Amino acid sequence: MRLKPLAFPATLMISGLILGGISNHFFPANTAQAETLSQSKVQNLVSSITHGSAQVAKIFPGPGGLTAIVVEDQGHKTLAYATADGKYLILAQAIIDAEGNNVIKNDAETAGLIPKPMSAADIAQKVMQAKTFVLGTGGPEVIAFVDPNCIFCHKFYEDAKPLIAEGKLRVRYVVSAFLKPSSEGKAVAILSASDPAEAMAKNEKGFDDATEEGGITADSNPNPAVVADVQKNTELLQATGEVATPTLLYCGQGGTAKISHGMPQDLSSFVSSIGTFNSEGKCE
Repeated sequence: MRLKPLAFPATLMISGLILGGISNHFFPANTAQAETLSQSKVQNLVSSITHGSAQVAKIFPGPGGLTAIVVEDQGHKTLAYATADGKYLILAQAIIDAEGNNVIKNDAETAGLIPKPMSAADIAQKVMQAKTFVLGTGGPEVIAFVDPNCIFCHKFYEDAKPLIAEGKLRVRYVVSAFLKPSSEGKAVAILSASDPAEAMAKNEKGFDDATEEGGITADSNPNPAVVADVQKNTELLQATGEVATPTLLYCGQGGTAKISHGMPQDLSSFVSSIGTFNSEGKCE
């Protein structure tokens, strides 16, 4: 699975503990929150690190005795944490509690920095109004958010091909773009082609595993309407709660729409246990 990194202002990257990607270290769930640092003490720390360019907009209790901080720098707001001694500012992409929840994501939603995820059912219905294409004519339909430069999406594409050929699976591809600068141009090239399925096949046939680059040439003169379509697809991906590919939407047992960030270990077994979406994006 490929994730979009969180963006932080450059001035905030000068000091502190930087944690990239998903951490393999687990922090105990914070059942008894410690008192937060005072706003003035946090502001002194932030001012020292950013040479006075950033302001503390809000503080609230963070996990493990940390103080969560909404920092504003040149109109950009982001989330950071201060240690209990007030000496270190932490920027991170994930703090995982004992139940596997990303505390940073939850705190960012609470602070209003990122939107709360939409339900799988709502996203599936919106996908039916988006610019997509379907491979396959039989079996249950899975909605797959992909990026043309995503190596795990490439693996999903290859794993799905025999199931599609056997009439056991249909895949509705929602092509998004976030991984690399070339992703948007390649996504536009796929979706603006007279046959998007053929363009997608070209991208996957020429996929370079070493550089993690799709094989299709980015559109040098992209159609603004298709660029907007790709951006809308990427916004729908963000609404799932993670900007990560592949992200799959499917109908689980009981006719409930579900979201999976990443691909199943055994796609064939996965397909045999799911339902399908109708033309309105509702589970049948």
